[in-house]
Parts: sequence; C-alpha cells; structure tokens
Amino acid sequence: MANWTEAQLETQWQNAVTSGWIPFFEAAAQKHNVPVELLLGIASRETNMRNIQGDFRNGVCHGYGIMQVDIGTDPEFCSSWSADDVQPSIDCGTQILAGKRDYLLRHGITETRAIAAAYNTGEGNVVNSITHGLDPDHTTTGGDYGRDVMARMQVFVRLRSQPGLGNTAATTAS
Repeated sequence: MANWTEAQLETQWQNAVTSGWIPFFEAAAQKHNVPVELLLGIASRETNMRNIQGDFRNGVCHGYGIMQVDIGTDPEFCSSWSADDVQPSIDCGTQILAGKRDYLLRHGITETRAIAAAYNTGEGNVVNSITHGLDPDHTTTGGDYGRDVMARMQVFVRLRSQPGLGNTAATTAS
C-alpha cells in the first residue's frame, strides 16, 4: 500500500514546475533515453522531490540531491553538491540510473520496475534476486521500491499529459 496520495504527488509536480526543474528532468531523460516519468518517480520516492541531503546513518549523510546520489556511488558529486542547483543532481542521478539499466540489459533484464529497483539496491542485487526466482524488489528499501516508483510514475504520466498543470509535453505537442 502506498504511503502517499495522488494529491501529494500533484503538489510535488507543481513545485517542480514552479521551480523550473521539469526541463532538467526532460533533458536528462532524453540524453540517457529513459522515461522522464521514471526520473520523476524516483525523485518523488527518494526526497518527495526536494533537493536535499538525506539518508543520515551513524552521523553521516549518505544521499545528496533530489535523486539522493549515494556518497559511495559518486563521492565527487556528493562533495560538490549544492542545495541551490538541482540540475547536477538530476543529471548525476539519471546517469547512474542509465548505467544500472545498461548493466541489467546486458543480463537480459528489461523490466522498468527492475531498473527502478536497481537504483535503490544495486544492479547486482536485482540480477541475483531475479536469477533466484525472487522479486526484483526483494532487497530494496521497504521491499517495494520498484513497485512504488512504478505507481508514482503512472501518476506523473497523467499529470504531464493534463493541460494546465504546467507540463511541457502537452503544450509542445499542440
């Protein structure tokens, strides 16, 4: 069961639109050939679409930015992260996601939910889970990361397609 409402995701969407972040998501999605709604779903799951430091463990921040880039994955990005500039966070998170997607594709795994799960738990864990007949979310936070991101993604698909909600997809298609 989701711990969010569609109204909360609509608020996140409107904040991202108002903040001017949607073009950054769109550019990163196009550059790395991933659905923009997948990026929005991950940013929503990770930070409720806020450009923050997070994932505090043992007095150390392990996640940086709107997509919570892990300090172990990209320490250079994390050391230069700024709360005032969301674009590098989106770019870095998308590049990491694309790398995980490419790894899974080399192992014959094409499911978007598995790719989302890999963003959270690592591509090796997803391959191992699937190889052993387990759900790709088996080792994700809450055991539902990929499934939750997919549900959020569907809400963002709808929000992006509705005129008057600040989306660029509907306005450029006319």
